[in-house]
Amino acid sequence: MNLNHKFFSLVACVFFAVSASAEFIREDGQWKIKAGTTCDVTPESLTPKVMARLNAASRATEAKNYSAALGLWSDLAEIQKGKEAEAIALINSARIHIARSQLEVAEKEDLDEFFKRHANFSGFGEAVELTFELANRFAAGERPYLGGWFPWFKDNLHALSLFEKVVKYAPNGPLADESLIRMARLNHASDRKPEAIDALTRIISDYPTSKYAAEALETLAHLRSEESLGADWDQATAMESADHWRTLADQFPNDPRAKLAPEQIKILRDRAARARLNLGKFYWYSRNNPVAAKLMANSCRSISPESEAAKEAETLLAEIEANPNPPTTIADKLLGAYPRPSNANEAKPTVLNDDLDSLGFRQEPIHPATEPERH
Repeated sequence: MNLNHKFFSLVACVFFAVSASAEFIREDGQWKIKAGTTCDVTPESLTPKVMARLNAASRATEAKNYSAALGLWSDLAEIQKGKEAEAIALINSARIHIARSQLEVAEKEDLDEFFKRHANFSGFGEAVELTFELANRFAAGERPYLGGWFPWFKDNLHALSLFEKVVKYAPNGPLADESLIRMARLNHASDRKPEAIDALTRIISDYPTSKYAAEALETLAHLRSEESLGADWDQATAMESADHWRTLADQFPNDPRAKLAPEQIKILRDRAARARLNLGKFYWYSRNNPVAAKLMANSCRSISPESEAAKEAETLLAEIEANPNPPTTIADKLLGAYPRPSNANEAKPTVLNDDLDSLGFRQEPIHPATEPERH
């Protein structure tokens, strides 16, 4: 057999394996192997037993005889580990455990085991949906029950790890962006602002067309604004907040939240402008530095020309132009005026040339060391 024949034989085998992969379907209350697919039961002699177990487990589940159903699904998963029958068993076991409020069992023993071995299962989306349902139950404060009857502690923050699993296992699925916004809401409600900001940022960057993008931008703008403690502090987060409001107004002009953007941007820009004005006043009144003061005042006017801070900046600039020295304070009278920084245009120190004799430093010629001198 030549190499070309081997290659095409391999491709044909792979194509056949993919197109004929096993798929169990349920019709008229009975499990069957879908036409055109090959049963993956191993060994094949177990096929009748597996089909009978599938039907018996499904009947017990429908009758809400959960104890018997869980035993049947568990046996089926054990004898068909890694096969499609196990995937079906794990999903159905998860549904029963959720119905009995055995939430942690559904997560750890059913769904986590499913995700380990069944990424290609045709019903993969069902497992993602069940994980999302589990997350919502934890987030709502539902109490888990051990063994289906003993009440256990509530843990609404455990929902965060489950929402993260939804995004991890199905990043392009229909529940990914909703999982992130629910993570953001839960973190925000629990005063976990950094984690909320992270989830909101991921929505904006990874799902810009999401129906939750406008909400993410608004919430992120508010959180960033809250990080700025006022005009006497750094305004980087305030300007970032203004950018989020601007993006919201530009990308979602018909969203009701966009109507708040102009006023919020005005407030934030005025705050940032006032921060520069405060710096300008500090340099003028406390540091006797008119150059830096004028630089900060002009920066204030550039950030928000129509703000009250900009009007105050114009007054400060006029004062500096009218009087080259700031008003004298009590401290200046007692200790003297604060020394003014040197101007860049002032004469620079003269650079000395090689003739150092005039300064008393005589240059001696350098002689190579002789052999005796080395000792």
